[in-house]
Amino acid sequence: MKVFLAGAFGHLGQDVLRSLTQAGHEVTAADMAVRSLEFDGFTPLQIDMTDRERLKGCCENMDVVITAVGLTKASQSVTPYDVDYQANKNLLEEAKRAGVKHFAFVSVLKAAKGRQIPLLGAKAKFEEDLRSFGIPYTVFRPTGYFYDTAHIFQPKVAAGKVTLLKTKAPIRCNIIDTRDFADYIVAHMCDENCEYDVGGREIYTYEEIAKMFFAAAGKEPVISFAPPFLFDMIIAFSPKWKRGVIQFGKWTMTEDMVASVQTGTHSFADFIKEIYAKGLSF
Repeated sequence: MKVFLAGAFGHLGQDVLRSLTQAGHEVTAADMAVRSLEFDGFTPLQIDMTDRERLKGCCENMDVVITAVGLTKASQSVTPYDVDYQANKNLLEEAKRAGVKHFAFVSVLKAAKGRQIPLLGAKAKFEEDLRSFGIPYTVFRPTGYFYDTAHIFQPKVAAGKVTLLKTKAPIRCNIIDTRDFADYIVAHMCDENCEYDVGGREIYTYEEIAKMFFAAAGKEPVISFAPPFLFDMIIAFSPKWKRGVIQFGKWTMTEDMVASVQTGTHSFADFIKEIYAKGLSF
């Protein structure tokens, strides 16, 4: 099939691109910045999805559009509603105009429940539009990714202390390796009008994750617990453009993120050990 992949050169996007090419699909790999990868078999396209005019014609003759477009960090120039919502809406409109047969969207687990947070609300709003737009669709909602969690915990362990938020019950998650998630997306990208909550096969509490990082680093665990309202104080005194990311951080540390679909072959416990065995940094 001919597949238009938006957000193709992000961390997840590269793994989706690899899975698509390995499966023999003809892929146009689109993103704001393109780069050389260790594999080929795709056509790169540098394009800004927030620019509706630039999108004209990009979906011609495509069978499927997959979009992993979304903000991954705080920005002073654009908001989640500019990117996670409007950029994807621009692409959806162009896909419909071009007669694309199917549209697949990467959202976030429980986006609708946390819609008061811009990073989640923008995705939830796009999900709503997609359901009513008239193109057969698939929505994928991941719990979180190995590398994102390593990016949070590894620096804290290096500093000697991990601070978690105090909750009534331990918060659990079954985050997934992007390679496994990419394979799942490609296998199910044409499932008509389906919505999948997707995570890995291992379920851990955040305290268990912290202890695994300390053990892999060869350190005694030092873990403290802070009341969630401290995040609200940080948010109140942060620049407005940073607040959404902090709100999202509080959300993920106080909300169970365990998906009904549990898939993949990669172990998060093994991933943590590999980080320190290979001297990797996040």
